Amino acid sequence: MPNFTAYVNSKGNPNQIFMIKNTLRKICAYSVVASLVFQSCKDDSQLTIPPPTPDQSFTESFDNYDEAYAKGWRSINTSLPVGRKWFDVAETPDFGSVNYLVTYFPGWAQAQFTLDSLQFPNAPYPQRYWMPAFFSQRAINGYVATSIACADIISFSGPSSPYDASCWLTSPELLIKNGDRIIFYAYSKGLSRLQLWISKTNSLNVGTNPNSTGDFDIKLLDINPSYAKYDNDPANAFPTEWTRFEGEVKGLQGVVNGRFAFRYFLQHQDPVVRSAIDPTDLDTLYTQIHKSIIGIDEVSYNSAK
Repeated sequence: MPNFTAYVNSKGNPNQIFMIKNTLRKICAYSVVASLVFQSCKDDSQLTIPPPTPDQSFTESFDNYDEAYAKGWRSINTSLPVGRKWFDVAETPDFGSVNYLVTYFPGWAQAQFTLDSLQFPNAPYPQRYWMPAFFSQRAINGYVATSIACADIISFSGPSSPYDASCWLTSPELLIKNGDRIIFYAYSKGLSRLQLWISKTNSLNVGTNPNSTGDFDIKLLDINPSYAKYDNDPANAFPTEWTRFEGEVKGLQGVVNGRFAFRYFLQHQDPVVRSAIDPTDLDTLYTQIHKSIIGIDEVSYNSAK
């Protein structure tokens, strides 16, 4: 503390000097307390505000499904009964033929190339053409697709139980919040239904049967839930050309580490009936499978600002 006695007359009363010193000590003490009080009133609310969520925006083109798989995309089949692979042979097998195959997978997989009618002039596949990708920098099959091959669809002549096709395509895990948008392009060759779901966890739990959804409990889109067909109800049927769809994330309490997922979903469908006279005739089978193809391309996740 500074010595203020110089302000007192040298003949001044010593008691006066003491009183001045004591008063100045109190002033200094009050100043320290006031300074602490003022500091405690400082606005530090920003210290309790959580940091902004990192931008999660990305686009997946599915130009190569193996690369998408490496990023965390997964195909999960909960159909009943579960289907199998079907191989569509380009020409009647013989030793002089290349016998190119188109594979219908029981799940989401890379789209196939259309069989070349010039290369295979005798191919018994009427109108089994695969749609070119909506956008691809690599090849015309640069998108992901599935079909009723997800389920066991076959019945020889006679009664048979219907099947349920439920095939999921789940995204990599990411931070999700309300207002985020999911944009994608899709088409179908025929009867299809496609849903878009959100999970508030990063698990891959989609349930264990066709009607369960596991941790995916927020539905953003349900395209063609009435199973309208393009032949008799084109306004409500699934589009047969590439069409843009968008879903906005809602229903979350804050930011979650979760996933989104597409579900190809057909309930209680009649089995495909093959000829009992000629069970080796697979042309009808492949044509019906092909008419159920659904494709997804250019999936974009856009974080809300």
